[in-house]
Amino acid sequence: MLHFATSPFLAFACKLKRGGVIINGHTLTRRQTCRQLDVLGRWFDFIRLDQLPRRLSHPTGRPFCLLTFDDGKRSNFTEIAPELEARRVPAVFYVTTEPSSTGNLLWFDQRNQLAKQLGHCPAGLELDELKKLPFRRVMERLESACAHYDFTPDEQSDDLRPMSWDEVRDLGRRGFTIGAHGLTHAILTNETRETAFAEIEGSLAKVGSELGKPCATFAFPNGNYTSELAQHALRCGATTVMTTEPTWVDERYPSRRLPRIQLFGEFERARIELKLCLAALRGVLANPDGSGRQYLRPRKQNGTLRRKPNLQSI
Repeated sequence: MLHFATSPFLAFACKLKRGGVIINGHTLTRRQTCRQLDVLGRWFDFIRLDQLPRRLSHPTGRPFCLLTFDDGKRSNFTEIAPELEARRVPAVFYVTTEPSSTGNLLWFDQRNQLAKQLGHCPAGLELDELKKLPFRRVMERLESACAHYDFTPDEQSDDLRPMSWDEVRDLGRRGFTIGAHGLTHAILTNETRETAFAEIEGSLAKVGSELGKPCATFAFPNGNYTSELAQHALRCGATTVMTTEPTWVDERYPSRRLPRIQLFGEFERARIELKLCLAALRGVLANPDGSGRQYLRPRKQNGTLRRKPNLQSI
């Protein structure tokens, strides 16, 4: 529990900083959604993705907040979207396309369900270890373990089940933006160049095909990216590309590398405000992509980009 008031510090950050924040969420209950909207709405103007360029190039006296949700879980449709709609708050939902087509759980949810049933994590399925492997090898290990333990994923929770394409299209008709989040949620920096390119291009094309209009935004699974992959997303039609670099965004950030601050459902008001405060301090929060990347703020000094080390995560 946090025992100090964060509001004065966040008020100072809101007055000092230009631009605003892009929030990265995953699953929330209705109650958690309302809590986050209450906290964020106190400090920020909620904006649509298509308003982002204008708010970056012409900052106002009050910072903005763009809400984004990754993975395409069904609770985005049943829990989050109704509360956003009731308050007329826009958001972007990034869909992992193969699960929405097959109904299968994402690989890490399958792994978590197996570990939960067994009461321990089987050797070789440690999450940190799996996140270093190409998707093909991840699935080989996971399928081998499921066969060994005679385990079949059978989880009905909306926090695990993917949205169907009918539900995704319904969100689009209701005014929400739909983005692409890869075909399989493979960590693209672990893949060959050809496979990573196909994940980006294929997911953007699939979302566009299902919605009947081009998909213009892409979010890197787990946040892991390279400049080459980001440029490829732009060539495939994306006009904005999201990472997980945990900092505020202003006009100096290119559209191919927009930072996002992760918030989770269990965060209470003080923790939300503290994380937003720390994110306002360049380089304090560690990038949750697990790469150890010392992320750069795109501002030059004496001809070189300045680096700041990650000092703390929350």
